[in-house]
Amino acid sequence: MADKAPPCVIGRGITIKGNLAGSEELVIEGNVEGHIVLKEHLTIKETGRITADIEVHSLLVLGAVSGNIDAQDLVSLSAEASVVADIRAPRVVIEDGARFKGRIEMDVELPPGI
Repeated sequence: MADKAPPCVIGRGITIKGNLAGSEELVIEGNVEGHIVLKEHLTIKETGRITADIEVHSLLVLGAVSGNIDAQDLVSLSAEASVVADIRAPRVVIEDGARFKGRIEMDVELPPGI
């Protein structure tokens, strides 16, 4: 079995304006403006500032996000997070202390008759 590669990191002193796409795990400590599409997990650290629509497999937010979020699996907002977004994901976790403004849509199939 091959070892999993460490995540790619966008450092604190980096600002990206435009589209960001990839198939590896990513950690953002800096600033991104535009559109983010990842097939893997995205972590936005405490110093991360994102103004973008985000499409990912899963997302952990410890910093600030403004834009819409679409995740295939999980969106988790830590107590330090500040998020203004509409979130669409099957699972959403919002820790006590997180700041959130927006809507949450979770794809849930109800049993017949409900």
